Amino acid sequence: MIKIKYVDHYRGFVPETDRIYTFLQKHFMVRLVDQDPDFIIFSSWGDKHLMYDCPKIFYTGENHRPNFLLCDYALGFDFIDRTNYLRVPLYSILWYYDFSKLLFPAHQEIIQANPKSKFCCFISSNWGAKVRNDFFQKLSQYQQVDSGGTVLNNVGGPVPNKIDFMKPYKFCIAYENSSYPGYVTEKIMDCFYAGCIPIYWGSPNVYRDFNPNRILNRLDFNSDKELIERIKELNENTEAYQEFLKQPIFSNNQFTEYFDENRLIQFFERIFSGPKKTSSKGVRKVFGQTIRNFKKMESRVKNKLGGFERVWY
Repeated sequence: MIKIKYVDHYRGFVPETDRIYTFLQKHFMVRLVDQDPDFIIFSSWGDKHLMYDCPKIFYTGENHRPNFLLCDYALGFDFIDRTNYLRVPLYSILWYYDFSKLLFPAHQEIIQANPKSKFCCFISSNWGAKVRNDFFQKLSQYQQVDSGGTVLNNVGGPVPNKIDFMKPYKFCIAYENSSYPGYVTEKIMDCFYAGCIPIYWGSPNVYRDFNPNRILNRLDFNSDKELIERIKELNENTEAYQEFLKQPIFSNNQFTEYFDENRLIQFFERIFSGPKKTSSKGVRKVFGQTIRNFKKMESRVKNKLGGFERVWY
C-alpha cells in the first residue's frame, strides 16, 4: 500500500475528492495518511513540504512554475521536456465530463440540443483578472453580456450551474486569469460542453491543445476592437456562425496526447518505483528556497508595476 499525504494546497482543498487522488485510487493501491507518508503531493500555498524527506510531487492548477530544486517530480501546465515532469493541463483531468462528446459526430448532439437564443455570457469569481474584466466592459458596449458569476453580476446573483447557464448563449468570454504558454484551464472546455464559441485569451500556443479554428482567440487579433468586429460578424450572420461551430474541437477531430490516461499511469509507475528519499536536501534545498524567495519578490515588484511574473514553487 502506497501512503500519500497532501500538503500546501488551497484553503478548503479536500484530498479525498482530488482528481489526481481519485485517479490513483483507480489504478494503484494508495491511501491517505497523516504521518510517515511514502510520497508528498504539494502545491503552491505553503512550505510544509520542506519538512519531509520522502519524494515530493508538485501539482498545480494555477499558473505557477515547478521548482525542481524543491520537488522530485511535477505535474503542471508548462511545456517542459524532463523525465520527472508531465504536462497535465487542468481541462484534461475533468473526468466528470464525457470526453467522447468532444469529437464529431457526437459533439453535433451537444450543438443541436442547445439552440442559441442569447448573445454572450461571462462567469467569473476573480476581480483581479483585469484583462478579462476590461474586455467584458468593451464587448458590453456592443450588446449586453450576461454575467452569472460574482464579478460584474447582472443577472440577479450567481447562477447555481455554470454549464446550464451557458447553454443558450452563442459566445462565452473564456479568458484565463493570466497569459502564459501552456496555461489552459477548464474555461475553454466549459464552452465546448455548452455548445458555444469560446472568446479566449490566455496561452499563446493554445493551438497545441485545441483547433484554433474553433476558438476566437484574442491573441490572433491586433486589438480588442478587431476581435469585437469579428464577434459582431458571427453574431449577425447565422450561416457564418453555424460554419464556425462545424469546426472540430481538436485538429483532425482527434484527441491530443493529454487525454491519454496511460501517460499519467506510466508517470506514476516511474514515481512509485523510483527512489524512496527526496533529492531536495542540503545545498540543493537551500538554493531552491533562495530562488523561490527571489521569484516571489520579483513577482510582487512586477505586479505593482503592472506587469506579470509567476513564481517558481
